[in-house]
Amino acid sequence: MTENSFAFRLKELLEHKNLTLQAVATVLGVSRPAVHKWTKGGEIDYEKLRKLAAFLGVNWVWLRYGEQAQHEMESATTVDLPMTDVRRRYTAEVVANEARMKLAQEGARIVTWEWDLITDDVKYSSNVESVYGWQVESNETFYTHVHPDDIPMMQRIYEESIRLGSPHEFDFRLIQPDGTVRWISSRATPVREFDGRVIKFVGISMENTAQKLVEQSLREERARCRAVLELSAGCMALLDADLRCESVNDALAAWLGWPKAELEGEALLKLFTDGGARLRRSARAKSPSPFETVLQDSRGEALPAQVRVTAGRRDDGGPAWVVVAIQPL
Repeated sequence: MTENSFAFRLKELLEHKNLTLQAVATVLGVSRPAVHKWTKGGEIDYEKLRKLAAFLGVNWVWLRYGEQAQHEMESATTVDLPMTDVRRRYTAEVVANEARMKLAQEGARIVTWEWDLITDDVKYSSNVESVYGWQVESNETFYTHVHPDDIPMMQRIYEESIRLGSPHEFDFRLIQPDGTVRWISSRATPVREFDGRVIKFVGISMENTAQKLVEQSLREERARCRAVLELSAGCMALLDADLRCESVNDALAAWLGWPKAELEGEALLKLFTDGGARLRRSARAKSPSPFETVLQDSRGEALPAQVRVTAGRRDDGGPAWVVVAIQPL
């Protein structure tokens, strides 16, 4: 072991600071033999080297490579290379790619952002005003535009993401100067320091107001359907897009001889003798026609019936919800 070696400097520091091998191992989350091997000239990976240097309070370059390497790194200056034809083409290609990325980002109305947890500074891409409705300068001003009901949810998710070091995503509302509301979908991933601390979030956000309005409309339609079901004297059921039963009315439950709760989910379709095959075809049809089928009641008896179907449609034409009216024959 030479005096200009990593192992020598490490042993000197441990003796100077009166630190045991076990103390270092505990802080770095490694075994005591691993630390002992370092003091004998064993290799150490970059991440553990940075953690070790931080724990010992020294420069990691000096610890690993010595004073000359540290001096050369600190005194290094940028060398201007001649602008050759190859470099010009490469630079032009980089600039063009960045321009295309920016156009694509702005065309898709995607905002990129960074939040420094140490300084609380935030940086947003240049298109933030067109997406959010105003220029974001700080977290303080940002939260003045967030719907008050969404703030506790956002802060809870941020705290959990910092604690676990995990990515997160959520939707929140921004109140515009004219009082209208924009829905924003946000996704972010944490950035860790070498010691494992989460120091930054890097994320993207995009407006999804139109999607939220469609979802709200579908919820309202479902609510109206449930009200009609409950008031109807006929046998009726409300199904979701996958034809799972969301609710049935009293008349259908009484006819089949099952409690209403036991007909929800996939249970109702299983009572059709064909497993609901004709019902599925009818729900997918643009203009569903009535059809006759047979169901089984709670005693296993066959119940012939005529079925009529009406469906709410998604943008792709598939069913968003399905109302089934069953007329016993």
